[in-house]
Amino acid sequence: MIGLTLLVSGCDFSYMSTMDPVGPIGETERDITLLTILLMAFVFIPILGMTIAIAWRYRSTSTSSKYTPDWDHSWLVELFAWGGPIIILIILAVMTWISTHDLDPYKAIESDAKPIRIDAVATDWKWLFIYPEEGVASVNEFAFPKNVPLEIHLTSNSVMNAFMIQRMGTQIFAMSGMQTKLHLMSRETGNFDGGNYQYTGDGFSKMRFLARAMTEDNYQQWLDQVRSQGSAIDLAKFQKFAQPSVADGVTYFAPVQDGLFDKIINQFREPGALPEQQMAPGHGAGGHQAATAHE
Repeated sequence: MIGLTLLVSGCDFSYMSTMDPVGPIGETERDITLLTILLMAFVFIPILGMTIAIAWRYRSTSTSSKYTPDWDHSWLVELFAWGGPIIILIILAVMTWISTHDLDPYKAIESDAKPIRIDAVATDWKWLFIYPEEGVASVNEFAFPKNVPLEIHLTSNSVMNAFMIQRMGTQIFAMSGMQTKLHLMSRETGNFDGGNYQYTGDGFSKMRFLARAMTEDNYQQWLDQVRSQGSAIDLAKFQKFAQPSVADGVTYFAPVQDGLFDKIINQFREPGALPEQQMAPGHGAGGHQAATAHE
């Protein structure tokens, strides 16, 4: 045990951050995970206990176990073997049905605060976050105020990417020519790791970003900083920016061309194609059920 402890002492347990959520979506997902583990324990623990008990009772040196070669049935065993798993499956099915609707990424989070729209664009190998209502954008820095719902629209300028902030919950895919939507919120301030969780080539491991939850005052100060330090960006500049490379540090853009997010999506649409044609089953890589054509 001491040796095992020493071996794992150098491991990075940041992947366990999903069990320390900061928002309502992450908290719900954590609770579902813990409940599922607890239900599985009702299967695993009795089986493990009975395996040990039976091996001990019917060991070769035992003189107290009864020899019953004609035994072939027990209602008690049948009840235990079938009844428990059936009950667990019913509980899991009901829980899955309810949570699937409650955690629909397109479902807005109930709050008195007005949601903030943020457009997330995945490139090779950087994240561009556009704040259309503020006319600013940032690279690999995702800032927002706490206790305010986020309405995140996602697309990709390249292959399929998977967006996730572990402590806020829910992974969702972003694909070229389409947009997906995700609603998140943080109840705490702090810096949280985020990134792409779909392998996309050479720079995949460095395609990370910092999600910064802050107070409303600090958020307004951050917007002022972006406006003062940022350079203008339009579709032509975006196309140069989106060339395969790994971003060193954070970059700001301001002002941002109106409708830049839509223009990025429309690059991949054939002239005259209907939105429904863009969402044909199997279109692109993955055909994720949460993806919808941009309207």
